[in-house]
Amino acid sequence: MSVFHDREEYEKISQHLSKYQEIVHEVEAIISSSYDGIYVTDGEANTIRVNTAYEEITGIKAPEVLGRNMRDLVAGGFFSESVTLKVLEENKTVTLSQKLKTGKHVLVTGNPFFDDEGRIKMVVTNVRDMSDLDNLNQQLKESLERTKAYRDRLQELQMSAYKDNEIVRVSRAMRAVYDLVERICGTDATILLEGDTGVGKDRVAEEIHAKSNRAERGIFVKVNCGAIPETLLESELFGYERGAFTGADREGKHGLFEMADKGTLFLDEVESMSLALQGKLLRVLQDFEITRVGGTIPKKVDVRLVCASNQDLKELVSQQKFRSDLYYRLHVIPVHIPPLRDRIEDIPYLVRLFLDRFNKKYSQQKIFSSAALDKLIKYAWPGNVREVANLIERLVVITTGSRIEVNDLPIEIYDRASEYEAMCQGKTLKEHLRCVEMSLIRNAINKYGNARRAAPHLGVHPSTLTRKLKEGDDAK
Repeated sequence: MSVFHDREEYEKISQHLSKYQEIVHEVEAIISSSYDGIYVTDGEANTIRVNTAYEEITGIKAPEVLGRNMRDLVAGGFFSESVTLKVLEENKTVTLSQKLKTGKHVLVTGNPFFDDEGRIKMVVTNVRDMSDLDNLNQQLKESLERTKAYRDRLQELQMSAYKDNEIVRVSRAMRAVYDLVERICGTDATILLEGDTGVGKDRVAEEIHAKSNRAERGIFVKVNCGAIPETLLESELFGYERGAFTGADREGKHGLFEMADKGTLFLDEVESMSLALQGKLLRVLQDFEITRVGGTIPKKVDVRLVCASNQDLKELVSQQKFRSDLYYRLHVIPVHIPPLRDRIEDIPYLVRLFLDRFNKKYSQQKIFSSAALDKLIKYAWPGNVREVANLIERLVVITTGSRIEVNDLPIEIYDRASEYEAMCQGKTLKEHLRCVEMSLIRNAINKYGNARRAAPHLGVHPSTLTRKLKEGDDAK
């Protein structure tokens, strides 16, 4: 009976041992198949187990560390510090960053396992490779440094451009404008620049930015609202999130408000915005938060807003083409820039400024005759400063001699009054009126390029202009 009983006990022990071995094999299989590195020590910090993933992640082979104490391994330069020793010291789970002798950088978490008496009998450490994350962080750091360098360079170029774009302020009207600019540039108040096309509203906006403390912290961002299709303007201003619409950039895109953060955003031809987009701009002005197209999270922006229009916004409000609440938000500090015809004292200085600039650009040394300069001063300049710049550049490029004479000037700049008198001498009132009418029509066509473009400015249909031109030719 005793032998039989011993045999039963032996079989039970064998079964338990077999099950234990199966469990050990399963655990070994789990440890070996883990993508995370696993490093196991006993309660005395002696290394007892290292899996294959640990060897692959760290570059440290199992034979180098098995049976060795963590204190010796740290002293030997294998690890910058030991999470196992931290766990044994603090009696709890610990996570830290570890530098290895192979140059790798890993994130390690040590987990204590306690016996029935509450003593640590084993420390199991999970190891994750941080090299990819380190590379991404380095790339991000380099990208931010490049962005800062580009931003600084852009600021330098803008400041250089401001110095090059000297603005003539000889006339009393322009001196008054710049006295006002000096007073308002140090504030963050919204500014509305008003004036005809070509008077230099963008130059005034640049000057406001250049004289403010924002020129040192941010950049000047300019956008012509009338030049961007309505369907794209919102995403240009506010940016968009990834997948916001078909054709959108995979990573999304920063808007102009974000680009102008800490700087100045100049919105030219603001009246061309749709009423719906005007409403969104109004919401931005209320608390300076923007939400990207396709996004839901608002983002604060620190932007000084300068807007410009060549139309009477108050009249557009009365026609319900511009929101009244937005108008009053923009109309905090209105600055009216007078047309060139109201500041003729500036004309010779503008001519000299642009002549010097384009002589330098095209390596020329051209000058104006006094008679040609006199014609330029007497001309009404409907295109304002932009027309002056374009004409001077054209004359510098196309004239053959070093001296620009009256006959080099476009026909619309001639003093037509004496020609009218000579042309209409001895004619009846009806013929005289037709003569003046033909001169006005031809001047408009010369200015705008053709009868179709000139017609709206003369308030008639293009076919009417064509008919009158034919009648005038037949009457000669």
